[in-house]
Amino acid sequence: MRQGSKPTIRDVAAAAGVSLTTVSYVLSGRPGGNTRISPSTQERVHAAVRELGYVANLAARGMRRGRTDLVAIAVADLEDGRDRALATAAARILPLHGYQPVILLGGGWRQFMLSGGADGVILGLRGEDDGDAGTLAELAGRGVAQLVISDTLQPAGFDVLVAGPGFADSPAAALASAESLAERAVALLLDRLHGKTPAGGAPTAT
Repeated sequence: MRQGSKPTIRDVAAAAGVSLTTVSYVLSGRPGGNTRISPSTQERVHAAVRELGYVANLAARGMRRGRTDLVAIAVADLEDGRDRALATAAARILPLHGYQPVILLGGGWRQFMLSGGADGVILGLRGEDDGDAGTLAELAGRGVAQLVISDTLQPAGFDVLVAGPGFADSPAAALASAESLAERAVALLLDRLHGKTPAGGAPTAT
C-alpha cells in the first residue's frame, strides 16, 4: 500500500494471505460457495481490515450486487416535528429489516438517488416543485422504490401517503400524529422494496 493512500481490498487480501475472492466472501457475509472458509481465515481477514483501517466502497459494492441495502430519508428540516419523527422511525425500524437509513436534507436527495445511492427513498414533501416531479418520474422509470408524503401528488410509479391536516389539539397529540405517520411511511416503503405493492403506485390515506 502506498504511503498516504487508502487501503484497498487487495491490501486486505495481501495482509491476510488470502485471495480477493476470500476477502469478498468474508466481508459480505456470504458462506464462500462450495469452499468453506474456516473461522481462523475469517479472523485473519477481519484482523487485516482492523489493522489497515479498510472501509468498503459501498457504492461500488452496490453496483456489483445490484442493491445497496440503504434507504434515503429526504426531509427539509430536522427541527420540524414531522421530519424528525420520520428520521427517528427510519433509524429504528429499517435496520430490523436489513436496511440502513441515510438522512438527506434539502434538494440533495435528487442527485444522491439518481446516482444509485440507495435502494429506495421516503420523501417528505412540503412544496413540490418541478425538480421533485422530474426526479420522481426518472426514478419510477428505473423501478426505484419510492414513498412520497404529500397531500397533492398522485401515484405515478411511486406510492403516496397522504399526510392529512397539519394540526392537532395539543403538542402531545401532534407528536403522536407525526410518529404514526412516520411509522406508516417506513412500513409502506418496506412493502414496496419487498414487492408487496402494485407496480403503478398506490395512494394511502393516514
